[in-house]
Amino acid sequence: MTLVIYSCKISPKLAFKVSHLDTTIKATKISISELANNYKNYQGQYIETTGKFYQAFEEFAIYTDKNLLTGEAQGFWLGIDKDLNIDNSSFDKMNGKRVTIKGIIDTTHKGHLSSYLATITKIYFWEQQ
Repeated sequence: MTLVIYSCKISPKLAFKVSHLDTTIKATKISISELANNYKNYQGQYIETTGKFYQAFEEFAIYTDKNLLTGEAQGFWLGIDKDLNIDNSSFDKMNGKRVTIKGIIDTTHKGHLSSYLATITKIYFWEQQ
């Protein structure tokens, strides 16, 4: 007789927010895919979206799921609010994971080497899913 024991270790969600933010701000909730298709319509607006976060050398972005036909994903460069206190070890733990963020769409800045659709800047809320 063989006894096999499995253990599911559930990591706690990491969540960060700017506590003194104006409570009248209402972010428009939008899927990352819809945002990728219509990001120009949201210029200067607060949005809330969920996508896959990656950080590496010259990469700090959130992406759509990969297109099944092309294998490619569309991404947004990220810029966090100066008061959002996330340390590098937390970013490392969330690398490659789905995160929900809230911030402002800035279509005038397209991230490193202008290789992203736009920037989601002044991110004031960040939560690992």
